[in-house]
Amino acid sequence: MTLFAPVVAQAARPMAADDASILDAGHCQLESWSQRTSAQTEFWAMPACRIGSWELGAGTGRLQEREGAQARTRSHMLQAKTLFRPLSTDSWGAGLVLAEQFHSGDHGKGDLSLNLPVSFSFQGDAVLLHANAGWLRERTAHRGGATWALGAEFAVTPKTALTLESFGSRFGHSYVQAGVRHTLIQDRLDIDASYGERLGWRGKERIFAIGLTLAGPALR
Repeated sequence: MTLFAPVVAQAARPMAADDASILDAGHCQLESWSQRTSAQTEFWAMPACRIGSWELGAGTGRLQEREGAQARTRSHMLQAKTLFRPLSTDSWGAGLVLAEQFHSGDHGKGDLSLNLPVSFSFQGDAVLLHANAGWLRERTAHRGGATWALGAEFAVTPKTALTLESFGSRFGHSYVQAGVRHTLIQDRLDIDASYGERLGWRGKERIFAIGLTLAGPALR
């Protein structure tokens, strides 16, 4: 939600900060989104399913550099998430996320990450706070460093939530991002949009994203 783009492992879109929740048993989802920065445009699809106590996902994306129509790259992500304590209403939860992101042709030299999300629920889930601490190993650059994210979700109607967050890494940059998520079909279909900026750059490095999430029980 990065590795190759300025995001950390994602919770419910459009957040970059992750949360302490996973899909219900027997359920799957498909997240798809487009993200645009000053340097490139990305198109992603990320299916995931709950298998046992793990949520497992495998996504692929196309990265188009803004300069040069031929500068295209395929990127891929593998992710596994589990919970130490599920998040419940007016309580807290914690989990673990393991991920690898790599470009086509990297030959096993992608970026590895570990993330520990902790979430807190207030006012009957009307306000959710998320704190992330993690580690990113950039194998091509032969270096590793800490990652972090702090975020909040505010339910403004039963179907609409606003999000606000900040995230970054030791070797990357720090960003602030605001977003909105709206449910079209309860527990089945969400749409979202977000806008972010690199801290300290006053609009010179921006992130725009729109997304769609489909979810439901797996076919039996």
